[in-house]
Amino acid sequence: MKNNQARLYILLAGSTIFYGWWDWRFLGLIGLVIGVSWASALAMARPEATKRSQNLALAAGVVVSLIVLGIFKYTGFFADSFAELFSKLGLRADMPTLRIILPVGISFYIFQAISYMADVRRGVLAAEKRLARVALYIAFFPQLVAGPIVRAASFFPQMDRSKRLGRRAVVVGLRAFAVGFVYKALLADNIAPVVDGVYGNLDAYSNGAVILATFAFAAQIYFDFAGYSLMAIGIARLFGYHIPRNFNFPYASTSITDFWRRWHMSLSFWLRDYLFIPLGGSRHGKFAYYRNLMATMVLGGLWHGAAWTFVAWGGLHGLALIVHKLWITHLKPSVASLVRLPSTIGWLAGFVLTQGVVLAGWAIFRANSTADALSALGALSGLRVGGAQTLSLMVLLIIGVLALDHILGVRRWRPNWPILQRPELWWAGAGAAIALALSIYPLTAAPFVYFQF
Repeated sequence: MKNNQARLYILLAGSTIFYGWWDWRFLGLIGLVIGVSWASALAMARPEATKRSQNLALAAGVVVSLIVLGIFKYTGFFADSFAELFSKLGLRADMPTLRIILPVGISFYIFQAISYMADVRRGVLAAEKRLARVALYIAFFPQLVAGPIVRAASFFPQMDRSKRLGRRAVVVGLRAFAVGFVYKALLADNIAPVVDGVYGNLDAYSNGAVILATFAFAAQIYFDFAGYSLMAIGIARLFGYHIPRNFNFPYASTSITDFWRRWHMSLSFWLRDYLFIPLGGSRHGKFAYYRNLMATMVLGGLWHGAAWTFVAWGGLHGLALIVHKLWITHLKPSVASLVRLPSTIGWLAGFVLTQGVVLAGWAIFRANSTADALSALGALSGLRVGGAQTLSLMVLLIIGVLALDHILGVRRWRPNWPILQRPELWWAGAGAAIALALSIYPLTAAPFVYFQF
């Protein structure tokens, strides 16, 4: 379609139907966020606007967005937490029981709205006068409900480019979608019952079974979320839009800093640019740097879910990042001057320590309660007296598939065999993988893990 304006309205209509299909009542909520973002940016762009009025307009837009997020995502959490605190202090707290339905994708489109307003204030891009363009940016259906988080500065110019569905776009888009679908349907959804069974009754399983289930969850959440991201990227490409990569084989990381450069990259960079740096970043000394780093990760953990387990997960990663920064800036040079070890040993130590922290974090992340998180950590450390049930060695196959995925991905291994260069062979393989995924797809498919965030 050559008419960009017609394409814009068609995509906006499709995105509206897509989001409203789940629950039409929440269309008003996303409409409010869109309207506030659009109005806030226009207020900042007025010729007569002073720095003070621009800051007020930005603050108003961000506060309204965060209030929306807070009401729908955190009201029940804080009410329950205060009630529990008062109870432990021996006080009676008659808190109303609030069970508010969490709109799908609210965390993602709120963050996109905030980044748009912040970028206008910073002068990264001009305020968009047309409401429909802001609406499509925030409500674009491929990545609306679970990311990746897209920056307005990269999305708005794509609306103006003439689009043609060429062969390359079709191949790249379908390939990304096919890989994502196999990740989700063939792998993640068949791993989920194993993980749910163990974490739903931790006391019944041995420490070894809990350890294997935690490895399985590491695979499940990766294949689930990376699968969704790839499908979103593929669908967007078919409509002529480029969405940034969200995963870069994170379990190949040899430091926790490297892990966060590879895992949920759009969120990592968002937290850096719109939270860590505005908090002060590293500009006010080492203590402030570490404080800001911890605050960013704790708030990032809370963004994932309204529970203390998510706060603890963020705190663990914040502490690990601080320890790593201390190591590379203070301890590593001193150790290197005293002991010379082969680089392979250093790489292996970094890899094992990183994966240990990540695995402990996933145990906290997946646990249904604080007590379950402590039980799972006890199992991982071998300090817990566990149950008798064990897991099938099929879990080792799951771990093997995850390792193979990363080895092939990181090494970019491509055998230079002429027969493998034939496109029809690739499409046949993709079709076979999709057929296999459909044939063993659970009757009750597991929802995408990040839909709840």
